[in-house]
Amino acid sequence: MKTLLPCVLFAGMALAAEDSLPKKVEGVSQSAVQSAFQILRSEYIRGSDLTFDELNRAAFQGLLERLDLGAELISKVEAERPLTKHGVQAELLTPEIAYLRPLSFAEEEVGQMEASLKKHVETKVPYLILDLRSAAPPADFMVAAGMLDLFIPRGELMFKLKQVGREDAQLFIANRDPIWTEPLVILVDAETNNLGETIAAVLRDRKQALLIGGKTRGATVRYETMPLDGEWLLRFARAEMLLSNDRSLFRVGMKPDFPLDLPPAIKRQIFDAAGPVKDRLFDHSRPRYNEAALIARKNPELESYIRRSAGESTEDDHPVLRDTVLQRAVDMVSSRTHLQKSPLKWPLEKSRRTAAPPTVKKAEPVTPP
Repeated sequence: MKTLLPCVLFAGMALAAEDSLPKKVEGVSQSAVQSAFQILRSEYIRGSDLTFDELNRAAFQGLLERLDLGAELISKVEAERPLTKHGVQAELLTPEIAYLRPLSFAEEEVGQMEASLKKHVETKVPYLILDLRSAAPPADFMVAAGMLDLFIPRGELMFKLKQVGREDAQLFIANRDPIWTEPLVILVDAETNNLGETIAAVLRDRKQALLIGGKTRGATVRYETMPLDGEWLLRFARAEMLLSNDRSLFRVGMKPDFPLDLPPAIKRQIFDAAGPVKDRLFDHSRPRYNEAALIARKNPELESYIRRSAGESTEDDHPVLRDTVLQRAVDMVSSRTHLQKSPLKWPLEKSRRTAAPPTVKKAEPVTPP
C-alpha cells in the first residue's frame, strides 16, 4: 500500500482540475502514470532522490497548483499577522462624485459605508465610485451581504452560498431599504478578494453598476482554514457563491465593461501613500512664467533651469503616480454629468421645397393663309 501512495495522490491530482496541465498529460492513463513512477524510481540518474517523501511532496505541490484558487498552503505566522489597515476610505472627488474604498472588508466597515452613503445622499451627490481593488484576505460573506444591503431593495435575493455535501443553499436576501439608488461605478482587478468580487458581480448582474478595471480571478468562494501541524495551515474552498440565476464565477471571474490595466505594484504604492485620493488623481500643469508669476516677481521656469544646471533635481524629475483606472472612471462620470447639464441640440434642417422644372409651351401650329 505504501508503494502506491504517490500514484494514488498523482491520480487524484489529475482529476482535481480541467485545464491546468497540457493536453498530453491529461490524456495519460492511470497505468501509464504508475509506470512512469516505477521507471523514474529505477532508471532515473538521480533515482535515489525520488523517495516516498519526495514523491508525496511533489504530488501535494502539484495538487495545490492545479486547484489554484481552490486551496493554498499558508504559514501560521502569516495567518495570525494582523492587518495594518482597516476602515473605509471615503472622499468627495468632485462636487458630483463620491468615492468609497473598503480596506479590509471587516464587519465594522459596513456601518462606516452606511454613514458615508447617508451623508452623500443628504448632500445630493449624484454619482458614486466604489473601489473594490483592495488586496484583502478572504472574508466572511455576511459582510458582503451587509454591504449589498446598502444598494439592493428589501426582500430581493442577493446571492446564494452552496456548500459541499448539501443539497440546499444558504440564501442571502436584502432585509432593509437601500440607501444608495443613484448611478454606481465599481473598480475591480485581479487582487479583488472574494467579497469584492461578489459585491461587484451581484450589482452588475442586476444592471445597477458598471465595472471598470482589470479581470477578476474568480475567487467567489467561502474559505475554511484547518491546521496541518504546528506551523502550516490549509486554506481551501468550502462553499461556492452563486448568483440569483445559479451562475457560478469560481475560477471564471468577470471581464469589466471597460477594461483598464494598472500594474499591481503601482496601485499598492498609490494606496499606501498618505493624503487625500484626489491629490494623486488630478494632473497639475507645470508652473510657467505668466502674469501671476510676473506679479509675484518669480520665474519658475528660470528657477527650474538654474536647479537643473546645478545638477539638482526638480519636482518634474519625480512625477506623482496616478491611478489611471480611477482617472478614467472620473472622466467617464464627469463627461456624463456635463452632457446631462448641457444637452446637445442639433439644428433641424428646414425642409427644402424642390422647385418644379419650368414648363415649356408647345408652339401652336400655324395655318397657311
